[in-house]
Amino acid sequence: MTSFHKASAFHTSLKGTKLKNNLVYISSGIPSLDFIIGGGLSAGSVFLVEEDVLGSYGRVLSKYFLAEGVVCKHDLYVTSADESPEDIVKELPQPCIVPTNEKTSNQGCSAEMKIAWRYEGLGQVESSFGSNTKFGHHFDLSKHIDEDTLKNCNITYCHLLQNNKQVNGFKNGLYHTLLTNIKTILSKEDYKSSSQNKNILRICIQSLGSPVWMAMDCDDAQSGYGQDLIKFLYCLRMLVRDTNAVIFITIPSHLFDDENIIKRILYSVDNAVRIESFTGSSKETNPVYSDYHGLFHITKLSALYTLVPFVPPSLDLAFKLRRKKFVIEKLHLPPELQESSEREQDDITAIPKTCGGFKKKDVDF
Repeated sequence: MTSFHKASAFHTSLKGTKLKNNLVYISSGIPSLDFIIGGGLSAGSVFLVEEDVLGSYGRVLSKYFLAEGVVCKHDLYVTSADESPEDIVKELPQPCIVPTNEKTSNQGCSAEMKIAWRYEGLGQVESSFGSNTKFGHHFDLSKHIDEDTLKNCNITYCHLLQNNKQVNGFKNGLYHTLLTNIKTILSKEDYKSSSQNKNILRICIQSLGSPVWMAMDCDDAQSGYGQDLIKFLYCLRMLVRDTNAVIFITIPSHLFDDENIIKRILYSVDNAVRIESFTGSSKETNPVYSDYHGLFHITKLSALYTLVPFVPPSLDLAFKLRRKKFVIEKLHLPPELQESSEREQDDITAIPKTCGGFKKKDVDF
């Protein structure tokens, strides 16, 4: 059997997967995010999220990633050094169920819409991405998945406790402990690409690089700030290659003392995005961004099994967090509804500053 037929057989046997470029992809739990990064998260890859200042939206993305795994019956591995992984899983959102009559009514409305014949050949312009895809699910953040459903899932929790001992080249023993645990679980036959009884493993590492992880680097800055983190991600990427696992990592990069650390980290991940929240900033009260909750930046896209990476339709992205949906859209500036002083200066009927003139009410057409 060729590699293509093997991958096709794997794709059809597992829920929540699709095949692209002879590579298995899973959904991040956010259809619009899947679209802008090229169709989803590929097996054997590392996805990085640079958290916002408060860390709230980065946590929401982690919940979507894990909730999608629960719906698709994928195995989960949840770890954190800042909070209990059990508390993270307890807050996973419940999938939304669209009524059948709503689906049929939407299809009927779209079929009845008519436009001028000269515009029929033009493609539709959509500000939001992935709205028409059937890959992935939408989730309701106001409702949580029940405990019985979570008990039926294969979830492994790893609550890391602070370890200041140097182990195998790591100043902070947390890195070595987590790396050993992930290596052990990835060695199982179910997660090997050559196995017949395959399943997807979703690994979520919450707030990697927080002060708990970087405490030893702050105490001993002479030996190199952030070297443990860079070494850990390099080893992690080597472990996950040629497996059926996907690693989802959130990093509070705004807390790093050295801004160049994140640039070196990007070499050890496949795809990376950065969340810029408007909360607490001057943009929060700016009417230009009144329809959005923050900006969404793509910092890295890899070319897996292809010569060139996927290029999204736009890099000017913003996001909205609704009760039942996290949406990434093109950033559109709102129309100017009121005349400003700058526009009045350009008006021919405005009064010049130096010489005399005439007012608008004096002009008779």
